[in-house]
Amino acid sequence: MRIADQLASANGRAPKSAPGVPGVGAVFQVVPTVQPPAGGAGVKTSSGTLPLFVMGLVVISWGLGPPISKLLTAPPMVSAFIRFGMSTPFLLAVLALRGRWLSRQVWRQSALPGLSFGINMVFVFAAVQHVTISVMSVMMALQPAMLLALVGPILGERVTARQMLFTLIGVAGAVGVILGAGGDFRAGGFGLLLAAMSVVTFTVYFVLTRIARSTSAVDPIEWMTGINFWSFVATILPTLLMVTPSQFATFGGSDWLWIVIVAFVTGVFGHVLMTWCHGHIDVARSSLYVLAMHIVAVGAAWLIHGEPVTLLQFAGGAAVLASVAMVIRTTPPAP
Repeated sequence: MRIADQLASANGRAPKSAPGVPGVGAVFQVVPTVQPPAGGAGVKTSSGTLPLFVMGLVVISWGLGPPISKLLTAPPMVSAFIRFGMSTPFLLAVLALRGRWLSRQVWRQSALPGLSFGINMVFVFAAVQHVTISVMSVMMALQPAMLLALVGPILGERVTARQMLFTLIGVAGAVGVILGAGGDFRAGGFGLLLAAMSVVTFTVYFVLTRIARSTSAVDPIEWMTGINFWSFVATILPTLLMVTPSQFATFGGSDWLWIVIVAFVTGVFGHVLMTWCHGHIDVARSSLYVLAMHIVAVGAAWLIHGEPVTLLQFAGGAAVLASVAMVIRTTPPAP
């Protein structure tokens, strides 16, 4: 049985005192709001234009993240703490305006992916102290290749040889876009370990969110509210240990404008849309499409920071776009 199916079916009995509320063992189970068909996911993968359009918005919003974040003058850990401290109450308010609340079920189910997402940011900030940004970006660009090895045993998604080929071409193109920017390419063993852990923790968040969306009709906004809550929790202890009051004092002025964009455009808007996409695009495809964010980041860095665009970046960007186009044209394999 697929792990996703096991998660969807495990611990299906609710305690007598609270019908419909999962037991302690169901922390990472997503009980479908709409019962899925036997042997299948609750949300079907779609090949229509709407999921691709929404995925394009995700790519743009996520691609704006790095060049906008570069405008922040405060220490990264301070920015991460403030980001989740702003987005969590905002999403709770959005749920309240919609007449909803963060249910106990979703709150518990989003614990592991939410903590993983928050810890991911801690690993990123720790890693860049030991490796260059180029090394960190290349490690992150390798995620689609890692997911190819996971989608079968974990998600039960079939990947064709054509998909694998173009994913690897896309990864190579993304690496070209990153390295084409120049800069140092330095890394120590400990720094590479931190960078690898950042990729692993983001992959955990990415895959568990896909499982939640593929096994139930969980609301994307409610899900991301839980994710942001747990991500904020994950940043509290590292912030207390690593950040001094004087570092918080450096956050001010234009930092508030940039953190609002990072928190609500890249964060809330981008991740809510990505959560929706998880219910309509399989992970093997969506993770490849996300590589196009590096092209957006390069273009935005050129406009915002005046960073030059090199021939290698053009070639790498063309490889990414060509790979995405070919995978879009590939008919998803039958389950």
